[in-house]
Amino acid sequence: MANKTSKWQYTLREIVIVIIGISIAFSMNKCADNVKDNKLKKEYLTNLKSDIEADKVQLAENITAINQKIEMCSQLIPMLNTGKKQGMPLMDNVFAVLKYQTFNPKNITYKTLINSGDLKLINDFQLKTAIQGHYSNYEDIYNVANRHMSLIQDHLGRYMINNADYDQLMVGNTPFSDEIKLKNIVRALSSTFSEKKKVKEDGMASCDALILEIDKAL
Repeated sequence: MANKTSKWQYTLREIVIVIIGISIAFSMNKCADNVKDNKLKKEYLTNLKSDIEADKVQLAENITAINQKIEMCSQLIPMLNTGKKQGMPLMDNVFAVLKYQTFNPKNITYKTLINSGDLKLINDFQLKTAIQGHYSNYEDIYNVANRHMSLIQDHLGRYMINNADYDQLMVGNTPFSDEIKLKNIVRALSSTFSEKKKVKEDGMASCDALILEIDKAL
């Protein structure tokens, strides 16, 4: 009887040892995974911060260019429909307004976070919300840019083809046949330039806010 009890105790002890060993191995693996996940998370956040800093520089450059376009529009509007021979200076200003600035964000890191499912690595709810909200804000920039582009293509671009006689420049005359229409187009463009400036300023503020959140997490 004593021998059977001894064997049962031995078996139980072996089972306990095995369970403890498995638990330790599981804990070590989990710890290693946590270390790996934290390292990957830090890499994501570091790259994300770098992308946003680059976006902020690009947005600042866009705003500077937009300010110049708004100033051009303010100078161009009084020149139109005055009856004066404006010639080449007027046309140069109109063509300058035709040019536009694009915003191409560096969003590879963000897309990788989303497409890989690694966004779950960021367990700080406030930070995760800030990241997603920031890139959603870029949609406003795209939407305003599309409206501005449509105005240029559908109105000013067509006007430059259908309402301009460039041979008039040879004799110093204004090449545009309907300057009232052109003035209205330029006024509309000036309004969209102001709208583009506003959403890009908001984009810069969003960049600053997100960088601050990332710095807290790093």
